[in-house]
Amino acid sequence: MEDIPNPPELQPMNGGNRFWRNLLYTFLGTTISIILTFGTTAIIQQHHKAQERKLTAMMVMGNIEQYAQRLEDVHKELSWRDTLGTMLLAIPVDSLDDPKYSGMIENVNMVAAVTMFSYDKTVEQIFSNSIETWKNMGSFQFIDNVGKCFSAMNHIREDYMSFAQDLQDGIDEVKGNRDAYDGKSLQSKILHNMKFRSTVRQVHNRATYYLYLAEYIRYLNAINMQLMDVTEDEVLQFINEREEEVKVDRPIPMQQDYLKPVLVRDSLPDFHTWIQKHKV
Repeated sequence: MEDIPNPPELQPMNGGNRFWRNLLYTFLGTTISIILTFGTTAIIQQHHKAQERKLTAMMVMGNIEQYAQRLEDVHKELSWRDTLGTMLLAIPVDSLDDPKYSGMIENVNMVAAVTMFSYDKTVEQIFSNSIETWKNMGSFQFIDNVGKCFSAMNHIREDYMSFAQDLQDGIDEVKGNRDAYDGKSLQSKILHNMKFRSTVRQVHNRATYYLYLAEYIRYLNAINMQLMDVTEDEVLQFINEREEEVKVDRPIPMQQDYLKPVLVRDSLPDFHTWIQKHKV
């Protein structure tokens, strides 16, 4: 009888190798998942930061353009005061009390009634608070140029307010010491004040000066736009969108609707009764 051959020996399954292989796969899967999760989050965060930087840049450039527009308004306001002031200074000093000029000199206060130059520094503060982010992006040229813009804007406003105050001081000096000036009426006395007359003569140059400054500010802002790869039309559109009126189902409150009649002394309640009732 033929011998039956022995079955081949089978290698036992190595349970230890399979465990480590599964563990490796699990580790790789987890690692890849973490990388993808954090990588995606980082990309989203970078995108949000980029959007925030662009919004800040648009706010800055829009703010600077609006400042230039305000300077153009100052030019217009001073231009007609230049005409008025020239007419008033053309009146012979010895004829300022002549009745035929009374209708003219009564408007002398309007020469000095220039509007205040308000400047909201909110955008400047927002940019200052994000300056480190801009530095980390290497946007040093943009930082420097925006700094020049804000510095110029602050200086221009302070200079304008100083000039406006000089005009008003010329009038206040006369009001505070009328006897020190020639003339019969307050208006003619103001026009006798040499300091006031000297300041009024500056109005013409001031009017053209602020028109020039508006263009100078726009020149600096054009550099900002170039650095940020933004067009002037985009900045103007951004301004228009921000200035669009938001309509609400609520009327604008009018102060006169909240005015109450002045208290009449005889209608007041008894003091002792009233005070006891309202004591805390």
